[in-house]
Amino acid sequence: MDADDCKAGAIILNDLALFNRAVVFFEDQIDPLIRTEIGQVVSSWLEARNWSGKADVSGQFDDLWVAPRQWKAPEEDKWYAWFGFGRRANWEGHSFEIADLFGAGQADWGFRFLVEHAWFGGKTGWNAYAKGLVELGQQLDGRGWVHEGKGVFFRPVVLPADKLASAWENEDWVEALAPLKRALDTLVDDLPIFDAIVNGAKIKAEKAEAAVER
Repeated sequence: MDADDCKAGAIILNDLALFNRAVVFFEDQIDPLIRTEIGQVVSSWLEARNWSGKADVSGQFDDLWVAPRQWKAPEEDKWYAWFGFGRRANWEGHSFEIADLFGAGQADWGFRFLVEHAWFGGKTGWNAYAKGLVELGQQLDGRGWVHEGKGVFFRPVVLPADKLASAWENEDWVEALAPLKRALDTLVDDLPIFDAIVNGAKIKAEKAEAAVER
């Protein structure tokens, strides 16, 4: 046990009843409210931008995803690609999701560009294509995206913890959740690059399929 752990444990145990009330109140009142507010922000954004996705994060934040309509595949409820919301790759920790999202935990959250490999020749076909994304990858790197490998790109989203208390007290979450809306808007700004990635992969997959048929 290090000094910080010892101090934290002492603070908790010196007023265990208060700690218990705080945790229960957070889980029963604060956490659900913040999830509702985030869901409303995303839902309103999807409607305004005419994008598709899932805004309900009442269960967990990584249920959230968004995608432009042109990425919808021919089959019902199937997508060529989408932006999923999740923690940075290889994270380790035991923080509350809310704490992580507001930069007070142990892991980063953000949007991640993902694809359905089946549309692009499976994982092997997609991975081979992704190796050639050097120029487009550099463009995304310059716009704040981190290449996690194999054509998966991640952009962190950190909400301001110092705005939480006032948002709760005033029942006004606009300022506290403004970075989330800006991050969503950034997806639109960067969409031409991702469109180029998706369209290039589709063309390569179609050529490979045609070659097999011949």
